[in-house]
Amino acid sequence: MANMNDVASLAGVSRGSVSNYINGRPNRPEIKHKIEQAIRDLNYIPNATARALKTNRSNYVVFILPTVNTPFFSELSYFIQIELNKFGYKMILCNSNSNYQEEIEYIEMANTQKVAGVITMSYSDISELVAPSIPLVAIEKKISNQFPTIVSDNYAGGHLGAEQLHKRGAKKLLFVSKAPIKDVSERRRQGFIDYCQENNLRYDIMLAEDKRDFSSDYDHFIDNHLINGKFQFDGVFSDTDEYASDFWHLLVKHQVLVPKDVQIIGFDAAKIYPRQPIFLSAIRQSTKNGRSCCSKIADSVQIRKNR
Repeated sequence: MANMNDVASLAGVSRGSVSNYINGRPNRPEIKHKIEQAIRDLNYIPNATARALKTNRSNYVVFILPTVNTPFFSELSYFIQIELNKFGYKMILCNSNSNYQEEIEYIEMANTQKVAGVITMSYSDISELVAPSIPLVAIEKKISNQFPTIVSDNYAGGHLGAEQLHKRGAKKLLFVSKAPIKDVSERRRQGFIDYCQENNLRYDIMLAEDKRDFSSDYDHFIDNHLINGKFQFDGVFSDTDEYASDFWHLLVKHQVLVPKDVQIIGFDAAKIYPRQPIFLSAIRQSTKNGRSCCSKIADSVQIRKNR
């Protein structure tokens, strides 16, 4: 297996020049070209652990998600990895299962390994766990004033969902979600409510209980609001595509026509696979904004280097 000395010998440069290249320090263009060619010829792979010990910082970024088992989070992970690669970082994907203890363990790992940064979609209080020397970017929920936050305008999304149903003729609207509702979902619900109240629209809120088979609550609600086969709401908005899709299929099971009799709008519009046709109207939450997270991590790393 080739080492740094082999690269220096083949390139005809000093070991120090190779070390500078590996650790991101400047070299003259002609020296840089020789080193790159030697690395390709030797198929040399730098020792990331040794480099981290020397530079006191690895090139890994920890990305903590509550789950990867949804199209939105899967798509978000994909685009963040692409953006991190552009900045020369590698992603360590951590699935916390919305478990506070698992989030703590991932943060402790990030501190110990001296990672380049952390991107988190945590809904727990982790502000005191992250070492001040590690750049962190939060998604959706603000952790503290110390760390930047990337957030969608969830209130405007809920407002827009109700508005679009209204524009398409819906007169009695229903917000569908799962209890307990909080954080971004609460802002989406409030936007929905405010639009309905501003426009004197009748509306109701249906929150399924927080249990594994919560869709049965949707089923019972639909069954209790059918009169002569007609559902008593003509517009449904949900804070996620998942719940909107569940509700849609249950309406169909009760022989309610969608979208002829009931129109439905979800939230996220993430695709399971790239060529997936659009089958559900939704407020689009862009996953490509992952570049903002990566840019902030890179900027924070550079600031620390220059101190």
